[in-house]
Amino acid sequence: MNKKNLYASFFLNMFTAISFIVCIIITAIKNPESFKMFTVQSNLMCGIVAIVVVVFEILIILKKKEELPLWLKTVKMITTTGVALTLLVVVFYLGFVAIAEGYSYFIMFYNTNICFHLLTPLSAIISFIFFEGTNKINFKLTFLNIVHMFIYTIFYSINVLTHLNPDGSVSRKYDWYYFVNGGYISFIFIILGMLIFTYGIGFSLWYTNKKLSNK
Repeated sequence: MNKKNLYASFFLNMFTAISFIVCIIITAIKNPESFKMFTVQSNLMCGIVAIVVVVFEILIILKKKEELPLWLKTVKMITTTGVALTLLVVVFYLGFVAIAEGYSYFIMFYNTNICFHLLTPLSAIISFIFFEGTNKINFKLTFLNIVHMFIYTIFYSINVLTHLNPDGSVSRKYDWYYFVNGGYISFIFIILGMLIFTYGIGFSLWYTNKKLSNK
């Protein structure tokens, strides 16, 4: 990692780490229930990894280490996939859900959500793609990018199926992403689609990172 990339990555990860700490504290105090949301979970993991990256990069600056270890770069790819998914779902889905409920599209970027939904994902994506390049992450490792979403879909599905109303519907309290609105067949396809979409995001990040690293 050259000095330009090292310092750019360092400052972006510092931003991610500080943003994460501030927003998580505010969220824990004001709305602890929101920790059930994938947005908060993905930002939580991304923030923790950013802190670890910062520590390693300080060691590199001090010449105690030569580069980020492969395991850390792999974990950074996984958590970056999570926040990239958050960003895309908000921009192309939840923003329009907000409009359908009578709110502004930009309500998804108010208060801490400006970091959760936009700034943290962008800083993680930019730092991983442009400044933390590695051609050592094996293609097989890209399948790890769906682990969080896979676990989350299990949690979400159990939560939905254990809170059915007598007519088979599920209240917004338990189906906060409206995945059951179109029925259970569509719910299954949405879940499968989300897993495929998540893998596509992770693969794109890996592929772009690899191409830029080779240059």
